[in-house]
Amino acid sequence: MVDRQVTVRAKWLRVLLLCGLSLLIVRLVYIQIFKSETWAQAAQGIWQETDKIQAVRGTIYDRNGKMLAYTTVAYDVRADLKMMQAAKQEVENPKKKPGKELEPWQGDPRYYAQKLAPLLKMPEEKIYQTLTQKDVVGVDLKQAVDADTAEKIDRLGLKGIYLHKTTTRHYPNGSLAAHLLGYVTNDGKGGSGVELQYDSVLRGQDGVRKFLKDNEGNPLPYEKENVQPAVDGKDVWLTIDETIQHYAEDALDHLVSQYKPNSASIVVADPNTGEILALANRPTFNPNKFWESKQEVLDNNRAVNAAFEPGSTFKIVTMTAALAEKKVTLDATFNSGSITVQGKTIHDWNNIGWGTITFRQGMEHSSNVGMVILGQRLGKQMLFDYIYKFGFNQRTGVDLPGEGDSVLFNPGKMSDLDLAVSSFGQGNAVTPMQQVAAVSAVANGGSVMRPFVMKEIRDPKTGATVQEQKPHVISQVATPEVMATMRSVLEGIVKNDETKAGYIEGYHIAGKTGTAQIAKPTGGYYSDRYICSFIGFAPADKPKVLVYVTVDSPSNDLQFGNIVATPFAKEVFANVLPYLGMQAQQAKAAVTAPDRPVKYSTVPNWAGMDRKQAEQLAKANEIRLQILGSGDQISLQWPKPGSNVPAGSSAIVIAGQVKDDHGNVQVPDLTGKSMREAFEILSMLGLVPDISGSGYVIGQEQKAGSFVPAGSKIKLTLGSN
Repeated sequence: MVDRQVTVRAKWLRVLLLCGLSLLIVRLVYIQIFKSETWAQAAQGIWQETDKIQAVRGTIYDRNGKMLAYTTVAYDVRADLKMMQAAKQEVENPKKKPGKELEPWQGDPRYYAQKLAPLLKMPEEKIYQTLTQKDVVGVDLKQAVDADTAEKIDRLGLKGIYLHKTTTRHYPNGSLAAHLLGYVTNDGKGGSGVELQYDSVLRGQDGVRKFLKDNEGNPLPYEKENVQPAVDGKDVWLTIDETIQHYAEDALDHLVSQYKPNSASIVVADPNTGEILALANRPTFNPNKFWESKQEVLDNNRAVNAAFEPGSTFKIVTMTAALAEKKVTLDATFNSGSITVQGKTIHDWNNIGWGTITFRQGMEHSSNVGMVILGQRLGKQMLFDYIYKFGFNQRTGVDLPGEGDSVLFNPGKMSDLDLAVSSFGQGNAVTPMQQVAAVSAVANGGSVMRPFVMKEIRDPKTGATVQEQKPHVISQVATPEVMATMRSVLEGIVKNDETKAGYIEGYHIAGKTGTAQIAKPTGGYYSDRYICSFIGFAPADKPKVLVYVTVDSPSNDLQFGNIVATPFAKEVFANVLPYLGMQAQQAKAAVTAPDRPVKYSTVPNWAGMDRKQAEQLAKANEIRLQILGSGDQISLQWPKPGSNVPAGSSAIVIAGQVKDDHGNVQVPDLTGKSMREAFEILSMLGLVPDISGSGYVIGQEQKAGSFVPAGSKIKLTLGSN
């Protein structure tokens, strides 16, 4: 009986074992066959590590190959608060073990903050608060510090402070062409300007490195890495000329310093191709530190985004249309002063006019009445046909983000009064880019050119051009003969202006000023706010360069284009034309004379020298030195070191302080200096030029060596020297 019970139990045991084994086999089959891929992927997720290989963002160059923006190595400064706390505990409770003991300041957040504050250029208290946060393991202290700063931090040997190698975007010229270049955001994307417009080209494509790791994150030996290499971004070559950009920026700084407007812009372009040679705005920002500026400043590229009533520069359109349609001859006359349209009297800007004058004189005097007459002769539809031909009814297509739209009357619905004000530049709002494209058509013989800033895209490794932007004609306005007549009219405007604000002896400059009231958002116009402008080109017979200056609400009682805008366009012309190899007529005659060639000297760097050393070095370089200030050590100088000047030229240096005990500034001798040179020198000293005439300084009211209050106006008389 016992044996039988044992046998039964054994059978049941075998059945149970068989069932268990069967379940195990089924489970193994399920895992090995049906779930193998899932478990393998889970295991791989534990063992496999994926690293991003960051692509190098492309470099931005000017047309001559000068770097305007590039990517460089940088370091993020981070803190491991847990490691800091461990170091502090070890200092407070040292363990008896072999090895060097920690310094007593290790892990002390106050000591760390004191040492890091000057290097990171951050408030000490802010760093301290960051390092004493609760329930936080790691924190970022500062992003993208340079290699020199990183090395100094590393030498401090602060436990828990470490450096993470990364890259940063660098703009070597600071705020130069800031709105045109734009900036790169912290996540590596273009934020504005060229950086945004060509972000997909510049950014490239990040790569990936995959490898197997151990439990500490180290790559396993003998295991093959799977690497998908990064594709670096392409280089973008611009139409911008860095030197011309400097000239535009300098002129704009002088304008802002003197008139303190709400905003201002200067655009320099090649009217034959549409290439933008310079574009500058104020207010501006430093793209290296874009986060320090307000978003409204970052976004407001007013040379591209803004739309405003152009004022008298728009008279170019009306006169061109009238000449092209044979509605006027320049010698025909009209009665200036006032004209009545729909019961409203429209006056010339001086309210009384100039009597009976020709239409050529009407353009030279900027007569509103003359333009109203031409507008009436053309009629609504014909005038607006030419407004459309000039491209004011559409965006230019300039390759920069955020181009503004014009606001024009509908010729089918407008009144006779609307026609009248349209003829002299009121009622319609247009953009600076549209103005540049339109007046370029007058300069080049009739073709409205699309403005552009990207000249070429190149491969950074081979230097090969992968894309090139060609000049593009938007429309044809009128015949070359009509445009030649218009150029002569515009040259006469500059030449016959009594103020000579835009006239440069020996050059043929053509242009037109504009002064337009600013419209209120609620309707009507401000009584004390104007957009002042000047647009012109040179040489008038064969134009090579166009300059457009616009100024919004200058702080000046006389808000007129020829007073506020034209002198600074003249400053740009005075620098750019010789730079482009176009010499004034008298300069050409001098070149053909049998005189010896001009000898040039390189301006040395006098900074840090004493007066005697500076005088000796100036003499050795054949430069006459004018020393201002009562100190012994040179701190500032003009011209900049490295500049080439004719031998025998004078230079100005500041030794110590140029101010007396009462804060008054010593006046330099500016005799013989050009307007641009006088501007630069007085700006360096914190003085303001008050200039009459044109040419070179032949007299100054405040005697050289005398002292005047800081910010004083220095009255200078310019003429032929």
